[in-house]
Amino acid sequence: MKTLLVSLDSKFIHSNLAIRYLKSYCADCFDMDTKEFTINQKIELITDQIFSTKAELICFSCYIWNIEFINDIIYILKTANPKLKILLGGPEVSYDIKAFMRNNPLIDFIIYGEGEISLREFLIAIRDNKDLSTVNGLAYRIPKQDNAELNDLQASIEDDLIIINKARDINYDLDVLAFPYDYEEKDLMQVNDANRIIYYESSRGCPFRCAFCMSSIDKSVRTFSLERVKRDLLILLKTKARQIKFVDRTFNADYKRAMQIMQFIVENNSQYMSIHFEITADIINDEFLEFLKLMPVNMFQFEIGVQSTNEQTLCEINRKTNFERLIYVVNRIKEYKNIHMHLDLIAGLPYEDYESFKLSFNKIHNLYADKLQLGFLKVLKGTKIYENTDVHDIKYSKKAPYEIIRNKYISYEEILKLKNIEELVDRYYNEKYFYNTIMFIMKSFYNDNAFEFYEEFSHYWKRNNLYLAMHNRKKLYEIIYDFAKNKGILTSEFVDNLLYDFVSSNEKEELLSIFDKTNEESLREIKKVIAKNEEFRFKYFGIQDMNYRIINDFRLVKITDDIILFVYKDKENIFERCKSYRINEFLESIEYKEEY
Repeated sequence: MKTLLVSLDSKFIHSNLAIRYLKSYCADCFDMDTKEFTINQKIELITDQIFSTKAELICFSCYIWNIEFINDIIYILKTANPKLKILLGGPEVSYDIKAFMRNNPLIDFIIYGEGEISLREFLIAIRDNKDLSTVNGLAYRIPKQDNAELNDLQASIEDDLIIINKARDINYDLDVLAFPYDYEEKDLMQVNDANRIIYYESSRGCPFRCAFCMSSIDKSVRTFSLERVKRDLLILLKTKARQIKFVDRTFNADYKRAMQIMQFIVENNSQYMSIHFEITADIINDEFLEFLKLMPVNMFQFEIGVQSTNEQTLCEINRKTNFERLIYVVNRIKEYKNIHMHLDLIAGLPYEDYESFKLSFNKIHNLYADKLQLGFLKVLKGTKIYENTDVHDIKYSKKAPYEIIRNKYISYEEILKLKNIEELVDRYYNEKYFYNTIMFIMKSFYNDNAFEFYEEFSHYWKRNNLYLAMHNRKKLYEIIYDFAKNKGILTSEFVDNLLYDFVSSNEKEELLSIFDKTNEESLREIKKVIAKNEEFRFKYFGIQDMNYRIINDFRLVKITDDIILFVYKDKENIFERCKSYRINEFLESIEYKEEY
């Protein structure tokens, strides 16, 4: 049976790990291919590509971000060719299976849980005409007309009979799974792209039991051998992909193993590829901290799920966090200035009302990590949250991604307020284009009450219909300037900080009209002179070759009484995006005025 494995990713830059594992484990015995699309592509293009393969069995990898699209595609495929067989797998279809298949009568099979071994056994059973009831981890449909020999009562209750086989035992050596990326064929071309993200796992399962997370259902943590991980990474690190993103739920669950993997990456990451991990911060000990201090600048990213600081909330979602340790760890890593940290909060959790969320937001925002990611509760099938929706009166969207609408503690109106605030945090905080301005506002006018600032700023956006339009980065500077003017906090120091942020983040852009353009124009002749000064070139650029042109690699701007030199570095490195220096004394020392 010719088989096609299909994924619909949320963005082109993503690569689906699941279908690659399935193919690598099964393709030696079966006629199998893969197709990757995105949810942004036209459905006609997707169905055309699928039909062109002449596959008899179409398998879809299902997640909350793509299940609605997949259902639409299945309807078209089955309507066009009723003989096609459809198999689904993935977390979105691994729970409430019978109800899902009843509600979606065009689906023939579901593989639930980990799919590699189950799919292989299923294909063998189909090929050899064996009884499908022997395939663990499989659910399948027996159409009504084939039910005559089965129990008459069962056959009459529903049109079809849904059979759900025993779950598959997952206590096996993960090293039996083949390396998922095929580097001899087209897969090499897909991930060997500077715009792509490669997904990789060194373990499966999670040691924690967070009530909102599907990883809590898996009761164990299993790891690939270190030898296997190193062998895989040697291949992946030779690609030109933008990033390797580890999907391990808690990468540092075994900190010594984590250190070994990170050290191996450092020693072999000759192309300086970005590496992303999900970690738990409060379990990081001093030995690991000292190790992290030695890591290269801008190679690693840590995503740290905090979720809430409300103790009652954390207890209800089975989350134990030592906040004193978490704060200490985050502050220590910040001091190192070498690892990006993204801290996550979730709005809509049990016992977290609007006022409580303000407290959580302020505590985490004021750690000033590189990013603050504000998410909203997704009610996922199989989780404790899903089972306890009545307890907390949780109402959520009935279509994927099943996002919260309201609960007993927070209203829909308050959720909408938080969504508006999330947009401003993303625009003004997360990319660090307004870092000094935001810090100045917090310290000078809001007494570190970050939520109050974003709430007031959000009201300003709403009153002025700013959420209704797209804004480029230059416009964002003008908006926060106008907000400060409207609020009566447009001091000269505010403008100085905003000017500093603008110049440090915009190498080529002309100063906006909100700034005094003479702050740069008056220094243009000086700039020409020092660009040819041997001492200046070596001191700030490390360049001795006088033929090398640097005049377009820096800016000079007067801020208050200081002349600030902005030297532009790596745009992708927030630690080295731009270096700035006060050069008043240097200019006096070289007596630049006499040189022009």
